[in-house]
Amino acid sequence: MEEEKEYDLSEGQRLSLLERAVSMNRKVVFALVGVAVVALSTLSTLGIVALIEPDVEYATKAEVAAIRQEHQALQAQILAYEKSLEQYRKVLDSSSASAFKEILLDQEQTYQMHLTALKQGMRDLAKMLPGSRTWLEMYDEQMDIAIAESQERVAQLVALQTSALGKKKAK
Repeated sequence: MEEEKEYDLSEGQRLSLLERAVSMNRKVVFALVGVAVVALSTLSTLGIVALIEPDVEYATKAEVAAIRQEHQALQAQILAYEKSLEQYRKVLDSSSASAFKEILLDQEQTYQMHLTALKQGMRDLAKMLPGSRTWLEMYDEQMDIAIAESQERVAQLVALQTSALGKKKAK
């Protein structure tokens, strides 16, 4: 009898039970649709990102080890070059190139002082002799050219790289 009581429901009770069941089914269906939409959007986003993302190749341990060995070999070569550079500097210091350069610089400066003194003496002599402006101007131009050439030689000698200049750049 108890089983019959369960099935003996009035029309209103049956309708309310059906409405609750339908309402519950709607909620479940909406939840499943929502989960499906989220899953589809996630899958599509992951697919798009996978297509856009460039293929990255990572180095293997063997490649990294080979690069490290190459780096060590290059470091050893750098040390060898630095040692040979020091030896070349010692050879250059023991050569007479630096001394010869200094002698030439001193000689050019003495030559410039001599030309300047000679030019001044010519001016003094021209002041003493009447009508001597013509030859003074002519020789004055030649003296200016000689002094300018001497100054160019000094600039070239200064620019020459010797061991003393190389040390100044290295420090």
